[in-house]
Amino acid sequence: MILMVLLACSATRTDSAMDSASEEGADTAPFVDTLDPDQLHILTVGSPTPGDGGHPVAELSTDLQRRWSVDFDNADGAAGAVRDASGGTTYVRASLPPLCHSALERVGPDGALIWSQNAFFAGNLSFAHGLVQTPAGDYIIIDTILSRVFSVSEAGEVLWDLSFGHEQVRLPNGLDLQTDAEGVTRVVVTELGNTVTKDPDRIEVYRLGGRTDVPTVEWTFVGGSGTEDRLWPHGPRFLDDGSVMVNYAARGQIAHFNGGVEDWRVPETPGILAFPRDTLVLPDGTWLVADAAEEVLRVQDPMGIFRIVGAAYVPGVFGLRALECGAGGGLPCLGG
Repeated sequence: MILMVLLACSATRTDSAMDSASEEGADTAPFVDTLDPDQLHILTVGSPTPGDGGHPVAELSTDLQRRWSVDFDNADGAAGAVRDASGGTTYVRASLPPLCHSALERVGPDGALIWSQNAFFAGNLSFAHGLVQTPAGDYIIIDTILSRVFSVSEAGEVLWDLSFGHEQVRLPNGLDLQTDAEGVTRVVVTELGNTVTKDPDRIEVYRLGGRTDVPTVEWTFVGGSGTEDRLWPHGPRFLDDGSVMVNYAARGQIAHFNGGVEDWRVPETPGILAFPRDTLVLPDGTWLVADAAEEVLRVQDPMGIFRIVGAAYVPGVFGLRALECGAGGGLPCLGG
């Protein structure tokens, strides 16, 4: 299982996404950015290699300039972060295998540690791989090694635990949360299977009940079980209409689901992206893609030419989260 986790977290960039897209985008007009770079910020999380200049938690403007970051005192990474109204940032911190220990932590706007909790993890046998916050203020966390999704309160009390068991090898590796207009909250989870045991990849949407109720599954997508059929789904993302986008890291593509049915993939021809792990839709219709644990890419016309018009080197990048800055319901953005 540890080998599977290592494979899920590592990728080698063999060519530049900018070079891959240059021929296709050569005849298009120059890209004009209409976004105020500090109206929206992006929290990035990842596991940079020590000494390469990366940051486990960082904040970028939409023009992909770093505004703020947090560094740890060892080689740990982060795999999910949320911002609160005070400007604090809560994240899950994880050591890569074979160390395998995790913690839920919060830092203030100055990056100073406020608190750290890890009693709800299984000591040195845990690998936090995702974090979201519910409307009630609780945290939902993925632990890949123990094949579980669970919820904890601000005080560190485990509220519910959804364990996938040991009959099948299922490694949850990403999640997102959405509350609809009727107040129903759902989470979507991506799960890696195991080629050796021929357990397939899965994508599942769960409906949350009360704070202590284990979520109930609403739909499941099951991929193929053969080596050639692997999708390596990462970074599920709810869209405004309740549909879901998922990154197929093994295919270099991004797929879209309605009610458990895949209805499109882009780019149509693989090769532009190397190993996508998260995708964020910006207000102007462009996308940001965390690719190959190395870059954050800005994509123009993702449903058409899929032209890459910007890139930032973000070593170890795993996930992205949008922060609407300022007044009017926004959250504090830092470093702007």
